[in-house]
Amino acid sequence: MTELDPRLAAKRAGLRRMRWLATGLLLLMLGLLALGLLFRARWPGLDWLIAFAEAATVGAVADWFAVVALFRRPLGLPIPHTALIPRNKDRIGAELGRFIEQQFLTPENVTAKLAELDPVGRGARWLSLPANRRRIAARLREALPTLLDALDDAEIERLIGGAVTARLQALDLARMSGAALEFVTEDERHQALLDHALVLIAGWLDRNRTLILMKFGEQSSLTPKFVDGYIVKRFVDGMIDLIREVAETPHHEIRVRFDRTVRDFVGRLGTDPAFRARAEAVKQDALRLLAPEKFTASLWRELKRHLALPADGAASPLEQQIDRALGHLARSLREDAGLKARVDRAVARIAGALTGRLRQQMGSLIADVVRRWDFREVGDRLELEIGRDLQFIRLNGTIVGGLVGLALHALLQLAGAG
Repeated sequence: MTELDPRLAAKRAGLRRMRWLATGLLLLMLGLLALGLLFRARWPGLDWLIAFAEAATVGAVADWFAVVALFRRPLGLPIPHTALIPRNKDRIGAELGRFIEQQFLTPENVTAKLAELDPVGRGARWLSLPANRRRIAARLREALPTLLDALDDAEIERLIGGAVTARLQALDLARMSGAALEFVTEDERHQALLDHALVLIAGWLDRNRTLILMKFGEQSSLTPKFVDGYIVKRFVDGMIDLIREVAETPHHEIRVRFDRTVRDFVGRLGTDPAFRARAEAVKQDALRLLAPEKFTASLWRELKRHLALPADGAASPLEQQIDRALGHLARSLREDAGLKARVDRAVARIAGALTGRLRQQMGSLIADVVRRWDFREVGDRLELEIGRDLQFIRLNGTIVGGLVGLALHALLQLAGAG
């Protein structure tokens, strides 16, 4: 089968070379053993070569068997305890997943690695470059129209309108009005409003004496004008004096009545059924007048128009806003150490929480993936990754076996000489 991945092809070629090298060394040892046995009678010194070659052959064959038994059955024979990795892949996968879950994917390890990598600082530095911000803004800008076009306008308008209407319908206008007036009555703010109103009334009376005189004259056509003027002047002056008296007297009777009336009205707003019914009727009238469904529909259409790509290909207002927002965020993170520290802590908390919740699923995922691997594919891929290094075991076994053979032959020679 043709290897599609150049990296895997290179690994497979390297493994093949190491196999041939180890196998060639084994064949060399067999050849030396055969030559030693063949000419042993003529040259007794070949016993040392025979001892070396014999032990090296045994070591090479034993290590070949051990290496092959990890990944497959040697020579295809059903020998017990061979093809260890493929046959135990489910258990290996489960243990691997458990090991990664318990030793690697821990909140402590993840937060420590995040602190080392400093993703917030790196992100801020990356966003500091205008080209990067423009790239993000452009990608977001290009994705939005496609997403919006995939949505059903009528359905979106219905959902938004329904949600807005439902929220407005849920408003308790009487209670909200009572809460607003309670705020006004705190710290005697309503008395300050009364003072302002008294000043306005007094000023209006003083500025509109002629108008008041004219209206008074229309209602008393039988009295002379100088009498009307005198009465109106005395009336307006008296009203202004009364207003000033109320304004300058903290505990004036009118102030006390005003305070009592306002506080009684505030209390009744939240409890009086008549007030609540009237407030509800006002709210319903306002909803019919405002027609939130039509408003949200026009808002949705305006939003889509705003997000449309400019005809000249220039940056849209949305892109410019995203660019400015990202730039402001990058500057804030670089210049405000306190803000960066808070964001770092938030990222660490989120990463730690996600790790605590997901690490068991990650361990299970690893075990499931290994369990679904094909029996033969597991052996082939693992051998491809580590098989080249394992071939050195065969080479070392051949050399070490030969050296051990020489050492044993020397001991036997010494023992025979003794």
